[in-house]
Order: sequence, then C-alpha cells, then structure tokens
Amino acid sequence: MKAATLVLALGAAALAGCSGASGLSTASLFGTNERPKAARPVNDPTARAFQVGTVSARGVKCGFNFDPAKLKATYLMYESKQPGGTENLTKVEKIYDVSFNGVAKAVAEQADYCTNAKTTIVKADLNRHLKGDYTPRSRPKPVEEGLFSGWGDGGDSKTMKAIKPSTANEY
Repeated sequence: MKAATLVLALGAAALAGCSGASGLSTASLFGTNERPKAARPVNDPTARAFQVGTVSARGVKCGFNFDPAKLKATYLMYESKQPGGTENLTKVEKIYDVSFNGVAKAVAEQADYCTNAKTTIVKADLNRHLKGDYTPRSRPKPVEEGLFSGWGDGGDSKTMKAIKPSTANEY
C-alpha cells in the first residue's frame, strides 16, 4: 500500500512540473525591466473617426491654429474613398461628431488641461492628420509591476512602491 501511494505521489509531482499553462512565473513577482512595446493600433474607420475627432477637439482647446471644419471635411473625404467608405460614411461622421463634442465638453472646464506633455502629443497627432495620415497613434502597453518591483532601487526603504496604472501617455 505504501509503495502504491508513493508511486502516485511521485507521478503527480512529476506531472505537475510539466504543465506549461499555469501562467505563473517569477516575472509576475519581480516585474520586468523591459520597456513597453507600442501596441499596434487598430486602423479601421471607427478608430480613425474617434482619433481624428478627439485630436481635433483637443487642438481647439489648446489653441492650435487650424480649421477644424476643414480637417473634418478632408477626413470624411478620405473615408469615402476607402473600400466600403460610402456605405459607412454616416456612421463614421457620427462617431467623429460624438468624439469631438464629448472631448470638447469634457475639457472645456479644465483650465490646466494644455500641459507641455499634452500639447506635444496633440501637436504631433494634429500635424499627422492635417497631412492626411489619419491612422490612430500607437500607445505603449502599460508596464506591469511585480510585487517586489520597488525594492532595491535606492528609494525610500520604509515604504513599498504603490502600483498605479500608467498615465504617462494619456491626455
């Protein structure tokens, strides 16, 4: 009886080490030192309409010298020339309007909205769109910090590092 129990226990232990689907690793505890790679943006009419509408509203808020009506017209002309563009044009225009109006309303009351970091991003995106490139901007994947990621980096040893979502590239 003892031999059978020992064989079963050894077999279970051996098989437990062979599973590659657990998803657990020491990287989940210690975090990674790799820089986040840019996530590939979705480039479909919906994503483009949302991107151009929000950037246009932000550009207006931050006082950039451009004609938002002309940007919208050239963007919609671009979408109409895409495969299936004429069928989706009313949907795309609605998404553009909703994103433009939503962002404009959300940032209207924020006096300190146009920081240097935000205006740099808005300017780059706006210049791309004014040149006819309506692809959404790629965003870096958020860095996942592990349980021990703040230890040993020369920081305050009395407190642990707070894990917060990355907001460096949001605007």
